[in-house]
Amino acid sequence: MELPPKYYHENFEYLLSFVKEKYGHLLSEEEWRFLRKYYSLPEDAQCLFIRFCNRKGIFFREGSLSYAEIGDIPAQIGVLKERGFIQYLAYPEHSYFVKDLLQTLTKNELLKCFPEVCSKHMLKEEMMHVVLEKLSIREMFKTVSSTISLLKVNFEHEVSFLKFLFFGNRSMDMTEFVMRDLGLIQYHKTSEDDLVARFQTRKEAEDKWLISEQFLVFEEIKSHYSAHQVHDWYCSFRDEHKDLSTVAIPSFQRLQLNIGRFLERHKNYELALEVYEDAEVPPSRERRARCLAKAKFFEEARVLCEEMISAPYNVDEQYFAEYFLPTLSGKKNKKHTTLFLKEAEEIHIPAMYKHQVELGSLEYFLEKGYSGSFSENFSWRALFGLWMWDIIFDPSLVAFHHPFQRRPSDLYLPDFYIKREQQVEERLLQYENAEELVLHLWGVFEREYGTANPFVVWDVEIWSMVRVLVTRIDLQALRQIMRTMAMNLVENSRGLPDLLIWDEETYELIEIKSPNDALSHQQLYWLKTFQELGIKARVLRVKFEE
Repeated sequence: MELPPKYYHENFEYLLSFVKEKYGHLLSEEEWRFLRKYYSLPEDAQCLFIRFCNRKGIFFREGSLSYAEIGDIPAQIGVLKERGFIQYLAYPEHSYFVKDLLQTLTKNELLKCFPEVCSKHMLKEEMMHVVLEKLSIREMFKTVSSTISLLKVNFEHEVSFLKFLFFGNRSMDMTEFVMRDLGLIQYHKTSEDDLVARFQTRKEAEDKWLISEQFLVFEEIKSHYSAHQVHDWYCSFRDEHKDLSTVAIPSFQRLQLNIGRFLERHKNYELALEVYEDAEVPPSRERRARCLAKAKFFEEARVLCEEMISAPYNVDEQYFAEYFLPTLSGKKNKKHTTLFLKEAEEIHIPAMYKHQVELGSLEYFLEKGYSGSFSENFSWRALFGLWMWDIIFDPSLVAFHHPFQRRPSDLYLPDFYIKREQQVEERLLQYENAEELVLHLWGVFEREYGTANPFVVWDVEIWSMVRVLVTRIDLQALRQIMRTMAMNLVENSRGLPDLLIWDEETYELIEIKSPNDALSHQQLYWLKTFQELGIKARVLRVKFEE
């Protein structure tokens, strides 16, 4: 499929119209000013500006611009420059972007501009470092300006923020339009009228944007700052932003966990404890217990473990605390996972599969006459996705905000099941036998095949695995598995067995463990849950034949 010459112009215009409709009341005067100036441009100048915005970086070589669909590019550059959309590299206006500038230059261009400090034997990163260290920003800009004609795109913040409002995050970009238009991704069709704003207030949007920026700041400073400096930076930010909007808090908690791990790896346990105490999400309590023990605060660690045992956030916490608590008193203790794995049966496969243990194990069962496939989480997630398809994508729950969403925005939040409990329970009880359920699932599979779904990987074998699960496993047990997944999709859609094998009469779910592999808490949880529900599942230890 070939896209129209100015496809990107149409897509950008759609994005702007969407943002004006959904977020017009939230836009700042600077953003409205940008929109007014953009709409006053001739179409070809708009196209060139969009081309700039869709490329990586904010600096571009004037002589390298070539777009067949845009007439008289030098004239369009003149229009954009005259109206403030681009400008030539300038000091001191662009000094804040010095790293972006050096990143734009090739290794040869750095060598040509700065031969006094760079050598051809250096890597580009080394060249950038030595230029920043040895030369002033004024010198750098003067040298580059006299050697290469570079243009800087303006309104980069306004454009980035408008895209952020449209997508609701900074990880998606205009390539989503292209992927859709080329047919590479088929999105669930949601009526424009059913799409609602992701942010209800300007503060919600700015808070979410702010936290996304702090991830970038942390990535930058952790390589150059000491642990105490990182902690000081974190505390300053935390204290200045105590009233973060609810929509931004999950992202901030993920940042806190990253910072805590950084401090912990640098053996600053007391600093890490402070950050973990702020986070209040798994695995913060486990990390706190470990830090307390390393800092020799054993009584505090014991109290925390008892809290996790009495009211665990997830099975990782529970199993960890049950193992870790006795060790705080100096007692030798083995993990539940270690004991469970030790009792598992062994199978022997050829040594050629040492780096493909699951494949070798599957071949082992295929040679015994079974059918089989790699299931891991795929088969169960696919069953959930097909069974609950229209509930997942129900627009009445105000969870869809733009046409490129692969999942509702609350999918992994605690209230996903709470908001949908009645619908989920009605769906679980809607089909009285496996035959009725198979017909429903097949209808969804045929109708939605290829549509992006957070649970369904459209593999050629996925339907056969789903059908085996539904036709071989007791329906009441299946309902309980689906209910358990729905109640905590973050935790309970992972850790499921590696293989699904079956023949005409039976089936089995198998977790494969190589000699050096350990069983995770979540894997143990599912194996025990399956056993309690009468589902055939076990773990196998693999040994290699010489």
